[in-house]
Amino acid sequence: MSFIDWADPEEMFGLLVEFVRDECNEETQDLARRRFLSQLLADLSAHQEEFGSLPNVERMRRLRDVQQSIDKEFTDDPVVEHLMACGNELERIAGSS
Repeated sequence: MSFIDWADPEEMFGLLVEFVRDECNEETQDLARRRFLSQLLADLSAHQEEFGSLPNVERMRRLRDVQQSIDKEFTDDPVVEHLMACGNELERIAGSS
């Protein structure tokens, strides 16, 4: 069993990207959702490599930019709920350090 350090922003972000990737790969019925997930995955993946080296303020700005780019049609999608929860947790971690 591997240990997940929930206080590690880079690891949390990586888990979010992995979750979005899994959801995208599993979506076979709804083409619009598949396109949405593919774009979201591309947006998040673009930030993943450098995420750990960014200051907290920049991490949050980039994550909020991704959140704000989400089409209103998908605001209730479970993936968006995870994205928001990840952002809230990252803010909490940043505030406690």
